[in-house]
Amino acid sequence: MKRVADWLVYVFVRGFFLLLRILPRWFAYRFCWLLADLVYLVDKKHRRIGLINLSLAFPAADLAWKRRVLRQSFRQQGEQAVEISRLGNLNAAEARRRMPYESARGIENYLQARERGGGVIFVTAHICAWEILPAAHAAHGYPLSFVVRPLDNRFLDRWLEQLRSERGNRAVGKAVAVRRALRILHERRDIGFLIDQNIQAKEGVFVPFLGQLACTTSSVAALALKTSAPVVPGFMCPSSRPGFYSIRFYPPIQATPSGNNAEDLVRYTAEFSKYVEEVIREFPHCWLWGHRRFATQPDGSNPYTR
Repeated sequence: MKRVADWLVYVFVRGFFLLLRILPRWFAYRFCWLLADLVYLVDKKHRRIGLINLSLAFPAADLAWKRRVLRQSFRQQGEQAVEISRLGNLNAAEARRRMPYESARGIENYLQARERGGGVIFVTAHICAWEILPAAHAAHGYPLSFVVRPLDNRFLDRWLEQLRSERGNRAVGKAVAVRRALRILHERRDIGFLIDQNIQAKEGVFVPFLGQLACTTSSVAALALKTSAPVVPGFMCPSSRPGFYSIRFYPPIQATPSGNNAEDLVRYTAEFSKYVEEVIREFPHCWLWGHRRFATQPDGSNPYTR
């Protein structure tokens, strides 16, 4: 029965994205904004989580502002759906027109990291059109691998992996991420990680994030320390026009062992997270606020159970 249910969901999702691809882009955006508004109204669970997160990150903001930001973040996912529906048609000309590198914080920082002669580690987050970032960078001529959590629906997972693998990109399953990452970097290729999700205490370290302590994966810091590969924080940032973005790359970070591995893991994980926080505070409406980011705390407390 699960196989049949997964297949029906797959058919529905494929049909939905086919519809988005057929619709004129301007109409597809408005259609998805309307759907996002409906989801915002009916999805009480994630609306509650989002408001808790916004209260933790922006304690001085009023409730009306938080609700507005949260509703816009739902709409942002609607815009990303439109982009995903057209992902197969993204080429270099389209990427240059709608998704250029940001001036002074763009391709020059990536090329500086590449000058060191090896592969590059990217760190990013669920901000703006994050699914499009690898495709846009590859369309500019720089394919990479990136770590993903496989979907429970294997039909959708296979389809999404095919989409993600356009233009030479490769999706790497989370279960084999470290082993594959070592090989990728050894081959002087690039790999990207999303580092803004909550994990169990035994799997990460606690670092400051949005005014709270957040349990964050330390695997990126461990990988950077082991391989000496430079780490480039990279993000897809929105513009004032729907469907137009800029690719932002911060200067490369070189992780250098101090002799105290535990301290190094915390120090560099905190440094990577600092850039994620900077972009979220600049574009608060673009982050995925419905995730229980602060569920794991050093004292065992959980802000979402209050």
